[in-house]
Amino acid sequence: MNSKNDSTIRVIMLLPSLPPMAAGGAEMQALSLGKKLMEKGVAVQFVTPGKGEIKGRTDIEGMPAMRLYSFASRLFEFLSELKKKNTKKIIKIEYDDAHDKVDEIDRPVGWPTVLYYNIFYLHCLLFLWPKRNAFDIIHAHTMEWPAIVSAKLGKALKKKVIIKDSTMNGFKSLHRYPSGAKLQRFIIDHSCFVAMTTVIEKNLLAEGIPEKKIIRIPNGIEITDPPKENTNSNTGLNVLFVGNLYQQPAKGIDILIKAWTGVNKEFPHAKLFVVGEGATQEYIQFTRRLGIENSIQFEGKQSDLSKYYASASLFVLPSRREGMSNALMEAMLWGLPCIATNISGNNDLIEHGKNGLLVPVADIASVTTAICHLLSHPYKAHEMGLEARTTIKNRMDIDIIADKYIALYRQIIKQSSKAYHNR
Repeated sequence: MNSKNDSTIRVIMLLPSLPPMAAGGAEMQALSLGKKLMEKGVAVQFVTPGKGEIKGRTDIEGMPAMRLYSFASRLFEFLSELKKKNTKKIIKIEYDDAHDKVDEIDRPVGWPTVLYYNIFYLHCLLFLWPKRNAFDIIHAHTMEWPAIVSAKLGKALKKKVIIKDSTMNGFKSLHRYPSGAKLQRFIIDHSCFVAMTTVIEKNLLAEGIPEKKIIRIPNGIEITDPPKENTNSNTGLNVLFVGNLYQQPAKGIDILIKAWTGVNKEFPHAKLFVVGEGATQEYIQFTRRLGIENSIQFEGKQSDLSKYYASASLFVLPSRREGMSNALMEAMLWGLPCIATNISGNNDLIEHGKNGLLVPVADIASVTTAICHLLSHPYKAHEMGLEARTTIKNRMDIDIIADKYIALYRQIIKQSSKAYHNR
């Protein structure tokens, strides 16, 4: 049935990966949004590249996900494995913020990535062409190469495209691709854009994207009540960080570890819990060199974070760059006082001194001072945590965010219908 005569909204959500493959905040946010949209009657299907045995149709929490895969994918994986065997992996722990490029990715995109996303584009085209009358919108949740694939599909299939820029400099980073400037113009011509934060919106405007093509919609979170036994009185000395270590230097975990040397001197019984996937052994060795290994616990990847939020006294996010952190929103929802860097996404959520503390980027002394201040003033920290929870409940409820997307979808479908009847 054609949606021009049907109130059901049908959306293809295009993502670079989905669990059980590695997935970051943008992918997890897309799953959360998709689940809520389906509860509200929107027909959602996820489309992503397959890998190895993870291919074909699967369901994620009742949501259909198609993992596209072919012989070309297998050949690409084989070539990639050969390249990895001949390339020595270097794990960098420390960064020099005065000289290293840490606030954005600027390395040129090579032929493997270009080949990878073009294979995926052809897979999508073959998969979606027979279904082109069974969906209305293509919604990409990251900029980078999914934006390129989505825009190309939109043109080929004559579909409206929405691209969510999930990082501070997502659109700008497209200049790293071969013919990057041309790709940027192509994407502008065939897409509209969702900006999560004030800074992202300003950056999109600065890149020449018309204001009428940009809409502000933040990330959202499922609003739940913490367990009754968790009072978040913040009388303990457990400090929590949640983030993928392989996303360095973005997450700033090196800054936090260095700052912890000062915290450890002031509060020798305090414990820092680091939760996230990555090179934990290398980080453990780093803490040994600093003499603080006994006060930091690396927990690795965890599927259930509730016990960490429940036992934490405060949460720290020392990122150098962010979109809008799911972990920060979760910590605030749990009523934790939060310390975060004064960057896009973080400062959209935290009002300094009211519902948390903002510190300068890569400022080790400021991170140390902020942590010690909240550990020294548990009552004040508790009040900040309560304000943090109120902020998330009032502004970031995924139910409200889903309604905003539905309104956007309907607006775009209506515009498409007018163009169709005016031909």
